[in-house]
Amino acid sequence: MPDDLKKKPEHGPGKFRAIFERGLDLAFDNVLLRAKSQGGNLTAADVREELLQFKTNPNSAVIDYFDEAWRECSLATERLRWDQERRYPFERLLVNTFVHLLPTGDQVAVQGKYLSRRIIPGFIAAMVQMLGEELSNKYEDFCRSMVSRLKTQHGTSFNWEMVHNEPEAAEVVSEVLVSISHHFVDLRKRRRWMTNLINGHMGAPTLGQDIPFEDMECHLLISALYQPLRNIMNTLEGEKRITDRYGQDQSRLLRAIFAEINRDHRELLLNPNPQSKNTN
Repeated sequence: MPDDLKKKPEHGPGKFRAIFERGLDLAFDNVLLRAKSQGGNLTAADVREELLQFKTNPNSAVIDYFDEAWRECSLATERLRWDQERRYPFERLLVNTFVHLLPTGDQVAVQGKYLSRRIIPGFIAAMVQMLGEELSNKYEDFCRSMVSRLKTQHGTSFNWEMVHNEPEAAEVVSEVLVSISHHFVDLRKRRRWMTNLINGHMGAPTLGQDIPFEDMECHLLISALYQPLRNIMNTLEGEKRITDRYGQDQSRLLRAIFAEINRDHRELLLNPNPQSKNTN
């Protein structure tokens, strides 16, 4: 994000600098007016008093400046947030499969129950490696077009729930998970790989987010990823739809992966630290 801010001065340092300079101009004008009223004679104490007055008892012009600056900062933040979301909607859709495992402000970050938001960069890296850059870029472009269409359609009422609830969005996630499903045939091996990769991409912990990413957390992540497909295939109509679209072999593979997820969960409950026994 720092690089993006440098490229978009209207969102980042350039915006802050412009607002800051306007504030300095106001303070400078007040000092000049004070100097003019005193015949050009201004002591250090006078300057200090005028600046303190600027901070503690601002006049109407300064108050208007504060209000305007706040509006500009709010709009700039909103634009930056939208730009980031619009640039990476595909990743956001994938993260949405396990967003319920990310603790909110009023939830205690419990290991084995929740996942740290710090795993997201490593998770995205793992998905790109399994999917391949070409397919990842294809899905990213498709999702950007979908988001742009929905934003045009809904205007100011647009929100991300509309994207998450879009049937095309669910189809994209299903198609991606089907495409990478062969990587999870040996779930124990894939879990070790994902755990190492995700831990290698995590930054320093932040307050309330210091949840280690170990075997059970990786299992929770994989299980959450495939739960939407599992829900679809738990109905005869849904299983037929998946089979018709992806083929009988792929449908059988998905069933095998669901069974593998169940087996992996049982194994982790019996042996919470399997990595100590599975190092290769």
